[in-house]
Amino acid sequence: MKHLLIVILLLLSLSCCTSKDEKTRMRAGLDSINVRNRNGQPFTVGEVQPYVQFFDDHGTANDRLLAHYLLGLAYYDHGEAPMALQCYQDAADCADTLSADCDYPQLARVYGQMAQIFYEQGLYQEQLISEQQSVKHAWKGGDTLAALMSYAQESQAYRNLNMPDSLLYICEHVSSLYREYGYSAYSAKSLFYTFSTLIYRKEFDKVIKYMRIYESESEYFDSLGNIQKGREVYYRIKGLYYLHTNVLDSAEYYFRKELHYGRDFDNQHSGALGLAELYQRLRQSDSVAKYSLYAYAMSDSLYSRLVTKDVERIQAMYDYTRHQKIAYKEQKKANQRIIIIWICVGIIVVICLLTFIIIRELTRKRKTIEQKYQQSQSAIELAQSDIAKLRNNVEINKELISEKEQIIREQETIMKALLQHDSNSQSLADRRLKSTAIYEKFEQLSVIGQKPTNTEWEQIVEQLFKYYPGFKDLMSKHGHQLNDKEYKTCLLIRIGFKPKTVSYMLEVDPSYISNIRTEMLHKLFNLSGNSKTFDKILKETY
Repeated sequence: MKHLLIVILLLLSLSCCTSKDEKTRMRAGLDSINVRNRNGQPFTVGEVQPYVQFFDDHGTANDRLLAHYLLGLAYYDHGEAPMALQCYQDAADCADTLSADCDYPQLARVYGQMAQIFYEQGLYQEQLISEQQSVKHAWKGGDTLAALMSYAQESQAYRNLNMPDSLLYICEHVSSLYREYGYSAYSAKSLFYTFSTLIYRKEFDKVIKYMRIYESESEYFDSLGNIQKGREVYYRIKGLYYLHTNVLDSAEYYFRKELHYGRDFDNQHSGALGLAELYQRLRQSDSVAKYSLYAYAMSDSLYSRLVTKDVERIQAMYDYTRHQKIAYKEQKKANQRIIIIWICVGIIVVICLLTFIIIRELTRKRKTIEQKYQQSQSAIELAQSDIAKLRNNVEINKELISEKEQIIREQETIMKALLQHDSNSQSLADRRLKSTAIYEKFEQLSVIGQKPTNTEWEQIVEQLFKYYPGFKDLMSKHGHQLNDKEYKTCLLIRIGFKPKTVSYMLEVDPSYISNIRTEMLHKLFNLSGNSKTFDKILKETY
């Protein structure tokens, strides 16, 4: 039982070590995917899912947060925004915000990605809530720049929610905060969404002030005053400023600049509208008609794009429902697996309990049998000692000697029964014989190839008969049929010596030992066979 417990403890410790090594390996793999993400290298859902499954069972809150976040990014990159959103929500749920080591910067990134999906789905109120959560957790994590960037994104939500006062407040406030923390370029960039609102409010002093900051510090403009490709809508805003301040030549210049450099539908549409409004003020009806028609054509294109986006949103919602059904089925399967696991655990526990009970019962039985064997042997030794004393006066003690001999026979019968049916008793007999001084002496003699003395032969016979009563009966019944060398060969083979060693100790040729063993098989057991058969039967005689 003690050995079984040691084995169980060893297996548990090995299991823990394996689990620790596996966790280290899996964390390294997850970190490598995170590095690929930061370097803009793509990765697939299939690459991330094993880490999500592993850390859901074996990871910390931060491990699960990162794994679900990366899975969300993988879904998003593959155009499955609803699944990505679900993964981000799962990631946020994994975060332990009560723990001192909570990865707040990572949690802020999760909410930032959720806000992006809500923006693309036209869910601006949800976008705003997510941005606010991103700001809060970025501040908690000490990531100042990330906090300010998420704060700036709130202005985008307010613009789409048609809340100009909140829009202006956020843009101006975050601009001052950027400047306070030394991010002058970001400070300038954050003023962009203020321009249109301030123009229509006719706060032109602020507009021109912010435009100068934007053009000089945003790092979007080259030395000739041209903005980066893809940001040409700024020319439309600047044209509006000049249009509303009645600097019409400059307004025309910037509207045309937008049409020239901004080749996408949005810029073509807004540039044409600007020129149409300008020419309406100048009362040039032909130009008004020209650019109005052009703006109308662009409107059709924009409308088609909007319809396409709406279809994509509807498709996304359909996909989301489909994925929810898939998730429900997977959850159902997972629950079934959990039930099966618990059943297996229950079966294992029952098996362990039954094994424990069986081992305990076998141990108890073995100890009981060994105790009976030892009691019989002690009784025999005591009776033999008493007989030796009583033989000093045989005539007087004849009856007592007879009683003691009867005790010896009875106890030997018990011992033979135990040895015949119980392997533990056989092992005990073998151990006791091999622990005697005469057995050790015979082992020494076998090593040097020396013959034992007559006294030593008598001593080994005494011990063999003592521990192997069945062998004693065999030799008492058939020993007279054997010559001296055959008799001694039986003794040495029963002790466990090899035939070659036997030949050295008896100083005979090995072939002689082989031949007489075959003959003794017939004499002692009335069987036909080879020498190995004789050795096997003799060694099994207890």
